[in-house]
Amino acid sequence: MSVNIEVRQGVSIVQLSGTLTSANAGGLVAQFAGWIDRKNPVRCVFDLGKLEILDSSGIGAIVTCLHKVKKLDGELCLAAAQGRTATVLAIARLDLIFKMHPTVATALAALATP
Repeated sequence: MSVNIEVRQGVSIVQLSGTLTSANAGGLVAQFAGWIDRKNPVRCVFDLGKLEILDSSGIGAIVTCLHKVKKLDGELCLAAAQGRTATVLAIARLDLIFKMHPTVATALAALATP
């Protein structure tokens, strides 16, 4: 898995690509927690457009990241999920706990609105 984090419009964009499984879920949590602790932008978008495989451990890692942001009174949403990733998110009913957006641009627009 590859993780690229950048700040756009005061929002952390976390782009995930490849696979997010038990083999690397802990690494995502550690990298994200370090980023939040250093940069502290508590409005976040996880860009899932290039994520090919997501398992239950990967879901757990994303939920853990959500809890980290919520503790800081922030917001984390998911964007651009497609294919198998979108199917896994739908089956797990993550739309009940995450705001889901079709694109990163729509997620950024939503987070920019107070």
